[in-house]
Amino acid sequence: MKSILFAMLIAGFAPQIRAAQIDPSTIDMPWKNGPARDARYLLSQHRNTVFLFEAFSNSCSWCNRNADQVKALAAEYAGNTRVQFIDLGLDTSDRDYQIWIGTHQPTYPVVQDVGQKIWNAFSQEDGIPQTFVMACDGSLVDGTVGYWGTQERATLRAAITRGLETTC
Repeated sequence: MKSILFAMLIAGFAPQIRAAQIDPSTIDMPWKNGPARDARYLLSQHRNTVFLFEAFSNSCSWCNRNADQVKALAAEYAGNTRVQFIDLGLDTSDRDYQIWIGTHQPTYPVVQDVGQKIWNAFSQEDGIPQTFVMACDGSLVDGTVGYWGTQERATLRAAITRGLETTC
């Protein structure tokens, strides 16, 4: 096994090892559709919350197609104060966020993952969109890669239910 890993590293193929947990108290992100121009979104202010992060880029056609799916699932949980949907932007340009918000008009936070802390911890592949469900303790419950179909929606609903079993 060591020789295989060594050969992969020599050839330039480093295995991707992702964290299964982050510390929510360390996550402070620019809130692009927040109540003020320089608003910040702090996960630590949302104790006992299950988060569904939809990682996107404005230039990603599949991300744009998936936005309506995210909004529909968010509407199902609108009355549940323990569930928070977040559009997790990987873009660096404020203009990209303005376009995203203007086009999709999400009713939940759109944040910029500065330093890609959440992305680096939870992403399973390099492609987007990706969705991560995180329990209140910062552990990854489950996630999906790509456009949502029936199976992905079921996976995410089940992950939210499991996440709600965790209390902080």
